[in-house]
Amino acid sequence: MPLRIVVLFVVTPLFLLVGYFAYSEIAKQRALHMRSGHTAQTAREDRAISDMIHELQRERGFSVGYVSSDGLTFPDELTQQRDRTDQTIASALSGIDLIAVDHREEFDRVVACLQTLTHVRQRIDGWDENGQRIIEEVINSYTRLIDPLLALAQASTGSDRSTEYHALRQARFLISSAKEKAGLERATGAAGVVMVYSLSMQEELTSLRREQLATLSEVDAIKGSSAWLPTLQRTRQYVALDDLHEIILSADATTDSLPFTRTQWFAASTAWIDLLRQEEAAVTAELVFLASQLEQETASQLTELIWFSVFAAFTAAAFVVVALK
Repeated sequence: MPLRIVVLFVVTPLFLLVGYFAYSEIAKQRALHMRSGHTAQTAREDRAISDMIHELQRERGFSVGYVSSDGLTFPDELTQQRDRTDQTIASALSGIDLIAVDHREEFDRVVACLQTLTHVRQRIDGWDENGQRIIEEVINSYTRLIDPLLALAQASTGSDRSTEYHALRQARFLISSAKEKAGLERATGAAGVVMVYSLSMQEELTSLRREQLATLSEVDAIKGSSAWLPTLQRTRQYVALDDLHEIILSADATTDSLPFTRTQWFAASTAWIDLLRQEEAAVTAELVFLASQLEQETASQLTELIWFSVFAAFTAAAFVVVALK
């Protein structure tokens, strides 16, 4: 048997074996790249959900101030915030694809609830009475819009903390949950300033503050540090709001008025919420960065593997051609 035929019989199986392993590795790397792309897209969609929650929280705060003052407080701010909320919702919903598919039931509930926002606003604009019942109705109306968004965020986040990325997702959701409690605290306190004294209001504020701190302490545990929350509690935003809390909690039935206004309470609570929003945004930015970095790395590795496989294939083919001459 000619040497060329022997070489051909020896080399061809090796060539096919190398081709098989190359194809197998490319397929694995491609799947990894697709998963990393899915992760990066999910991180961006998570941010869109957080944006919707934040803008609805802001609108809730302005709405409570507006209703509790008979329309004298925040009329312009409320109008501007409604426009901002609408823009954020339109942009976010148009960009949420993967989470909508993975969590269809929760997403459909969000869409259905958000469709009632116009009706909520019409009721706020049409109210011609004041009082605790109306204020509570405004708070509850917006909370019914925000809760499905939090449920969608929780479903998307899951409970996995096995990697740095998944742990950060947990931390971000916890901060978002604490921020919702802070938003309810802002609305409840604004109503309380109007009503001056209410034991139930004092208890509600105490409960909301306790729940915030308990949730934020979980973030400390995830971060593996006991310094994050104490650092937040030393900020001027936390201290200023905490001082107002103490004033409200020290009030009794003989108190005719509180030594601060609704606007001052709103400003202090908003500053605290904005600080939590900054912390949430920082974690979100880190998540997007990690996901995008992984996507880029897997794309680069896939490209390198494909070029190496092409080079190896041409080299082997050239060797066979030379051997057959």
